[in-house]
Amino acid sequence: MIKAIIFDCFGVIITDALSVIVSELSVTNPQGAQKVRDLVRASNRGVLDPQDSNQQIADILGLSFAEYQQQVRDGELKDPRVMNLIKELRRTYKTAMLSNISGEGMLKRFSEAERAEYFDVMVASADIGFAKPETEAYEITADRLGVRLEECVFLDDKQDFCDAARSVGMQAITFETFDQAHEDLNTILAK
Repeated sequence: MIKAIIFDCFGVIITDALSVIVSELSVTNPQGAQKVRDLVRASNRGVLDPQDSNQQIADILGLSFAEYQQQVRDGELKDPRVMNLIKELRRTYKTAMLSNISGEGMLKRFSEAERAEYFDVMVASADIGFAKPETEAYEITADRLGVRLEECVFLDDKQDFCDAARSVGMQAITFETFDQAHEDLNTILAK
């Protein structure tokens, strides 16, 4: 029986501005795009300070730190449909966010009131030292929710992150569109 629903942040709850930036960069500067991906990965695991990685990314993009931060902020929007779904689900299920982000980044994007209203648990990869698709990220999230892995449904826009969730026993939904993910979730929860 499903007891918890776990959501990714970027690409599911919040539009993923950084993915758009990297995608555009990969056309003009594939090596630069790979360097950005490497910096993000290091920051997500807590190996590199987010300030340092963001400064290096800004340098690669030829932007000032402030310009880069503004570009990311402007491209990040919370999807109200997803937020409403989480709120609705929380009446019956435990809800969590598992994101490859720093705890500081999570706190900047979600107010204290939002964190309390929408999530039982919020897990930032940099805070735990493991990033998706590492199995420990999923295990820690389920443990903090107080549920078994097989009692969780995980939603993410990245197929490899969903595959990793399945490998530890979770059910997973690759988030392509809100309507598709909502329908897939309803199918799982109806079983």
